[in-house]
Order: sequence, then structure tokens, then C-alpha cells
Amino acid sequence: MSKYSKQFKLKVVKEFLKSGGLKRVGHLFKISHSDVRKWTLAYQAHGHSGLNPSFQRYSPVFKVQVLQHMAAHQISARPAAAHFGIGSMTTILQWQKLYNGGGITALANRPRGRSPMPHFNIKALLKKPISELTPAELRRRMEYAEAESAYLKKLEALAQSKAVKESKPK
Repeated sequence: MSKYSKQFKLKVVKEFLKSGGLKRVGHLFKISHSDVRKWTLAYQAHGHSGLNPSFQRYSPVFKVQVLQHMAAHQISARPAAAHFGIGSMTTILQWQKLYNGGGITALANRPRGRSPMPHFNIKALLKKPISELTPAELRRRMEYAEAESAYLKKLEALAQSKAVKESKPK
């Protein structure tokens, strides 16, 4: 959910279009004047739908088209964001930085979130003879044995503390 409602954004835009003054309208509604500018540009380019929050992923081809449009029309990131309905001009600035550094391949969508844990079958590793294990497998087997030993020690300590508590008279 966005920080400001569509109705609030529309009210701000209407006030700005009626009387002007980015800083005055920003101060009046207690918001940044850059938000007033961004919402006004989006409203002028797309109407009411320009004020809807949009959370989407863009293809590398689309990103290049936006950058080429900016270069061809000699416009900055803010009007380009309003023209293409992109939520923030900083998104375009990041695309520009990536494109300048690595071309279109740098604009490829990256997977989100954490990568999945590698699948590891400890049972198969324990069945293998030690002489057939690689150094990495030996290290993993040793780590497993250490973790198992630490777990058993902790379990024994908890059992002893519970027994001590039960043996004390109340």
C-alpha cells in the first residue's frame, strides 16, 4: 500500500494546478515539493490512472527504450518516469547507471529474495567410506559430527538441570 491515497494525491495536484507554487503546495499539505511535482507530471501524462501506485518489473528491452527516449528528446529522468508511468525517477537513474556500466545485459532482471539452500544428503555422506570422500565432503561430515556432539551435550546438560530442580525440596 502506498503512503498516500489516490484521493490525497488528486487533491494536491488540483491545488497545484489551480494556484501553482510547488513549495507552497508542499508546505500546505506537509509533503515534499518533489512529490507535488512527480504527481502533477504523472497526472498530466496519464490522468487519474497516473496517480495509482504501480509495482511491476520491467524487461531489459523496455528499460533501453526509456533510456533511448530520454536521449532522443533530451529530457531528464523525472519527465521520463511520468511519461512511461514509472513510480520513481531514481529507478530510471539506476537503469542508466547500470546500462552505462554493462550494457543491456546489466539491465536483466535479477531473481529476488534469497537463493535456495543447496540440497545436501547427510545420510548418503555417512554411508560412504571415509577413504572415498572428497575434502569438502570430509569437512561437511566433520561439521555434522561436531554439531551432533554439541547437541547431545546440550541435551545432557538440560536433563541434568531438570533433575536437579526436581530433586530440590519445595
